[in-house]
Amino acid sequence: MRRLLKALFIPLLTIAILSAATELALRVAFARSVDFGMEMWKYAVLLKRPVSDPRLSFVHAPGGHAFLMGADVRINSQGLRDQEYTLAKPPGTYRIMMLGDSTTFGWGVTADATVAKILERELNGAQRQRRFEVLNAGVGNYDTVQEVTYYLQRGRAFHPDLVVLEYFINDAEPVPRETKSFLRDRSYFAAFVASRSDGIMRWFGARPDWRQYYASLYEPDRPGWIAAQAALGDLSRTTMADGTTAVVALLPELHQIEPDYPFAREHAAVRAAAAAHGLPAVELIDALRGHGPESTLWVTPADTHPNRKANELIAGRLMTWITERLPPSGHRE
Repeated sequence: MRRLLKALFIPLLTIAILSAATELALRVAFARSVDFGMEMWKYAVLLKRPVSDPRLSFVHAPGGHAFLMGADVRINSQGLRDQEYTLAKPPGTYRIMMLGDSTTFGWGVTADATVAKILERELNGAQRQRRFEVLNAGVGNYDTVQEVTYYLQRGRAFHPDLVVLEYFINDAEPVPRETKSFLRDRSYFAAFVASRSDGIMRWFGARPDWRQYYASLYEPDRPGWIAAQAALGDLSRTTMADGTTAVVALLPELHQIEPDYPFAREHAAVRAAAAAHGLPAVELIDALRGHGPESTLWVTPADTHPNRKANELIAGRLMTWITERLPPSGHRE
């Protein structure tokens, strides 16, 4: 045994030194990066916390702060990437709550370049009769079930006049599970290996490409799609009971929006599901077309999340929809 330990000492010591050096190098290299996989890992570790409800799975950690994808990200005491709000609306205020995933949260852009804050500025600049608040309740990796569950458990308490559920093509996925582990939450090396393994598997065809994967989510018997449709019903019933307006805003997958969008059939299915529950739907794709190559709307050449330019176009489309349907000043708010 002693001879064996002596024989293994040098190799094990070498592995330990190389591992420590690799960990240090990765920490330096990705301290402030725009690498999607590593930044998403940091987001999960630094700004999310698990919850026991399986329909919600995780929430933002109140008061969290991180530098992600080149942007400073701060979470307020209410778990929102936004300023602090009172639960009671100030008099004369029309309050809008935006539900969604990382596209609503504002992945890769500063807080003032999110759709919520752009829309808030534009509404307040154009409407003199009342004040608008647009609350950003977006959480990265949320799907429709989580967005609606968040609204029922937390968002509803803010008494919004309008709820905008920003729907993205992967929102028919099953609710993801957010778990914590000592190694995964601390090691850049482990995170780097995990972030690259998915891409390698897709490269070798072990996993479907993005078109096949997203389309497969909408097969009639898929549990995620069935649950998403039920969640739309929950949102409709709740907002209707509260006298709140709700709308589903469909955000296209930005890899390809011109000339033919590959998920037109899936968007039609979402609109039909919303209509079945009495929810209006607004397509955002037309607002994004005709403004140059799709890549000019992305946060980086490798990350198709909407950038500031795309968010301004989205906010403009939503502003048109909202102002055309605003109740008279002073009504309800």
